Amino acid sequence: MGSVTIQPAVRQETGKIAAGVGVLSVLTAAVYLILGRFNYTVLLGLLLGMAFAIGNFFLMALTVQHAAEKMNGVEVPAEPETEDGEEPPQQELSPQAKQAKKRMQLSYMGRMAMLVVMAVVAIKLPCFDAVPALIVQLFPRITVFIEGLMMKKEQNAQ
Repeated sequence: MGSVTIQPAVRQETGKIAAGVGVLSVLTAAVYLILGRFNYTVLLGLLLGMAFAIGNFFLMALTVQHAAEKMNGVEVPAEPETEDGEEPPQQELSPQAKQAKKRMQLSYMGRMAMLVVMAVVAIKLPCFDAVPALIVQLFPRITVFIEGLMMKKEQNAQ
């Protein structure tokens, strides 16, 4: 198996997610501190959650990168528009598109299994506070949402 070259876009987007997850994790720690509930288990739960949230995003981005590289210029047909409630007609995918879709599905299942393992570890081991470990899993989505709002605001300002 050859070496994997990580595209700059994957590095950049993972960096943005890591920064967002980090900021939101610090805010979460601050809330625990204000409530008088902060202790080492909260910190360990946050660190565990951060590692898995950022790792999950990175693996997803790497899978998308690899699938795109394997497509090698093959275009995926656009989704046909349908009337409300109607099923769209199924279009035949190219072999490359089928392989890319299968790779994405396997990656998703593997990453979800990884997150289930993290959740079980966080719940079962007393050194982790499971709540922050699980809450952190929402932070990549929140980061993407906030980034989208900021981009929209920039576009409206121009």
